[in-house]
Amino acid sequence: MRESHNLINAPAVRPTLEAVRHQFEAWRKRRHCRSRIPEDLWEAAADLCQEHSLCEVSRGLRLNYSDLKHHVQKSKDRGLAVGQHPDLGFVRLDLAGAIAVPECLVEMEAPNGARMRMSFKGGPRDFDPVELGRAFWRQGE
Repeated sequence: MRESHNLINAPAVRPTLEAVRHQFEAWRKRRHCRSRIPEDLWEAAADLCQEHSLCEVSRGLRLNYSDLKHHVQKSKDRGLAVGQHPDLGFVRLDLAGAIAVPECLVEMEAPNGARMRMSFKGGPRDFDPVELGRAFWRQGE
């Protein structure tokens, strides 16, 4: 009976520095004079920087350090989901629910026994609470 291997859970096999070096050598032998390095080779080189230093990869593959660094950053940015930003070492705090909403409660009782209670939550209002209080006090005149 044949064993079935679950390829979904199997770790992705990354090419070694030596294997990518052979790919670059093969490309350099067959390339046209001064042609650009193909994107798939840049991606392979950038992937190596997850396990090796930029310096080690740039020397081993005979690549310009700055160009490799640019492709590594481009590779990281491409791996981010839409709307995400690269991790800059900061912690983002969502304080919207943590900050208490300002609240004010005013209770008044007029000499004639009338009562008024005003409760305000949040920021600025379209009305003036002082004017409401004055109107309440004048209602018995």
